[in-house]
Amino acid sequence: MKMNKLQKQYNQLKINNFDHYLIRNWGLGILIALLSALPTQAAERVYLSFATANLSVSVNALETYAKEGTVNDPELESYLLLLSSDDQEQFRNLLQDSYKIDPLMISQFLYSPTGQIFLEKLGDLIQAKLNEQGTITLRNGSDAIRTALIKASQDSEGLTPLNILRYFPSQGIQVNTQLLFELRDQIQILSRETDAVIEEIVKISNDEIISEPLTDYSQKRDIRYPGSHSTLKRTILLNDRQRNRKISVDLYLPTPLNQVNQGQPNSIPVIVVSHGLAANRTEYAAFGEHLASYGFVAALIQHPGSDTDQVEALLSGRATDVFKVSEFVDRPTDISFLLDELERRNPSEFDGQLNLNQVGVAGYSFGAYTALAIAGAEIDFDNLQADCSAKLDSPNLARLFQCRALELPRTDYQFRDERVKAVMPINPVNSSIFGEQSLSQIQVPLLWQTSGEDKVTPVAWEQVRSFTWLTTPHKYLLLAEGDHHINLNLSMVNQAVSSSLKEVIDPVPVTINNYMNAVGLAFFKVYVANDQSYSPYLQAAYAKAISEDTYPLSLVSSVTPEQFYQAIRQARQQGKVLIKNQEGNDVYSTL
Repeated sequence: MKMNKLQKQYNQLKINNFDHYLIRNWGLGILIALLSALPTQAAERVYLSFATANLSVSVNALETYAKEGTVNDPELESYLLLLSSDDQEQFRNLLQDSYKIDPLMISQFLYSPTGQIFLEKLGDLIQAKLNEQGTITLRNGSDAIRTALIKASQDSEGLTPLNILRYFPSQGIQVNTQLLFELRDQIQILSRETDAVIEEIVKISNDEIISEPLTDYSQKRDIRYPGSHSTLKRTILLNDRQRNRKISVDLYLPTPLNQVNQGQPNSIPVIVVSHGLAANRTEYAAFGEHLASYGFVAALIQHPGSDTDQVEALLSGRATDVFKVSEFVDRPTDISFLLDELERRNPSEFDGQLNLNQVGVAGYSFGAYTALAIAGAEIDFDNLQADCSAKLDSPNLARLFQCRALELPRTDYQFRDERVKAVMPINPVNSSIFGEQSLSQIQVPLLWQTSGEDKVTPVAWEQVRSFTWLTTPHKYLLLAEGDHHINLNLSMVNQAVSSSLKEVIDPVPVTINNYMNAVGLAFFKVYVANDQSYSPYLQAAYAKAISEDTYPLSLVSSVTPEQFYQAIRQARQQGKVLIKNQEGNDVYSTL
C-alpha cells in the first residue's frame, strides 16, 4: 500500500515503543469494540484520534473493503497499515459477522431501566457527532446506539457492524479514545490482578494445608455423592397477600420424614436456596436433593420479578425490565415469609420435625445478594451512589446491576432474620450495594464460593476484596479456577436466539456441582446441624483432595486485606515497563 499523508504524520510524531504498542495492538481492538458491539443508522464516518493524530474512516469504504477486499479510502489505508496481515483478515471477517437476534428482545432490553444505565455508560465512549446549525457538536451516544441496534436487528442481513453503522442516526461517530484507552488499561490491569489474587489464594491454601491436622480422606465418606436417605420432592405455592406476591417453592425432603433423627420434634434443619437473576428454582434441584439425602429439608424458592418468567415477559413485551427494582427488598423478605409459612405448617404437614431456628441460606449471584442481606448486610446508599457516579472505567458488570438499587426509597432496610444461622453466597453482587461497612456487620458463619473466570462479578474486586471485609470468626473462601459466572455456549451466539436464551447458556459443569454438593453440605452440617464430624471437610486439604485439573479447587479460612493488596501491588508492578516520556526522561507506564 502507498504511504499517505496520515502515515507520514505518524512517523513525524516520533512515537516511542509504548505508543507503537497502543496503536498496533489496540488499533484493531478499538474498531472491533466500536464497530461490532455498539454503533448503528446513517453515519458517514467513524472518527478516532491517536496521540496528536486524527483518523476518520468512511463507512462506505468499510463496506467496500468488507465485501470486495479493496481499499478506496486513504485513511482506511493508513489504518490497515497499522495491522498485520492476520489482523487485517480478522478485521474484515468481523465486518461481515452477522447476528440474528429478535428485534423485540433488543428493544425491550435497551428501553428497560437496566438497559438505559448500560447505554448511558456506553454513550460516554461512543458519541454522536452532529452538525447543528453549522456547528459540530458531540453528544452522549446512548440514544443513537439504541436506535441503531434496533433498526439493524430488523434488517434482513441481521445485526452486522456495517448495518449498525448504516443506521446510526448522526453525521458521524466519535470514539472517546481517552476513555477507551482507560477502559482498555483497566481490563488489562484487572486480568493481571485476577491472576495474582488467585495465585495468592492458592498459596494461602497450601500454607493452611501444612498447619492442618493430617486427614486421610480416602478413608472417609465421599460426600460428593448422595447420602443414606431417600428423597421426596414436594412443590408448594405461597401467597403473600400483603405484598400481592405468589411464591413457588420446591421442597426436597428426606423420607420417611418421621424416621429422620428418630422422629424427634424440631430436629431437621432447613436450608433455603435462592436462585440468580433470570434463573429459577429448578436449576438447583441437584443441590437440594443432595442436602435432603443427608437429612436436611431443602427449600428451593423462586422469586417472581427476577426469575426466568420475568425475563420472558420482558422479551415478549409483557414487562419493562429484566428485573423489578423492588427485588432488592422483596427477595430477602421472601426468605423470611417462607420461614414463617414453614413454621405455621410444621405441626400439621411435617410432623413438627422442622427446626426453623436452625436455618441456612445459599444463593447464587442475585441470590447470593439475598443471602448476604438476610445475614445482616444492609444497603449502603452512600457507597452505592459514589460507585455509580463514576464513569465507565471498569469492566465490573455487577456494578451496573447494583446501581439500579438507587431507584429504591432511601430508608433503613433491615433484612436480618435471626433464624438464619449460616449463609453460602456464590459469586455475589455485593461490593457497591453493601460495601465494607455493611459486610463487616455480618456475624454468622459464611462460605463464600467464587469462580476464577467470573467476568460478571470479577474475582479480585467484587469477590476476594469483599471477603477481606468480613469480620465473622467463621468464614471460608472456596475458589474454583476455570469456572465462569455464566457458561455461555459460544457456538450458538451466531445463530438465531430464541426469547428464552436457553440455546446460549450451558448447564453448570458436573465438577462444579460436585464441589458445591460436598463443601456446601459440610458447611451446613457444621454450622446449621451442629455436626462437628464434618469439620475435616472444611479444610484446605479436602479441597485439594477433590480438586480436578479442569477446575482446580482451593479453600481458605482467611485472606487479610494486606495479603489482597500485596497481590494487587505485585500485579501492577509486573505490568509496568520502562519508556521515555516526551521530555526524554525514563518513566514507568502500566501496560
